[in-house]
Amino acid sequence: MLKFEQAIDDARKYNKRHALLGNGFSISCRPDIFVYGKLFERADFSKLSESARLAFDALGTQDFEKVIKV
Repeated sequence: MLKFEQAIDDARKYNKRHALLGNGFSISCRPDIFVYGKLFERADFSKLSESARLAFDALGTQDFEKVIKV
């Protein structure tokens, strides 16, 4: 794994730089949007089968990652 400074140095050869930030960053930045419960509240299940929505109830979670893993 590269250290941040190494990644910046390597990126100099490209015209664009991109950063991929994970869940933790998003949640820390905007917990009113990115916590699982809020994502679940905003999700549009209308184009999915009823069983897709019921999977969350069956597993007792609003965590999309847990449902996807099953």
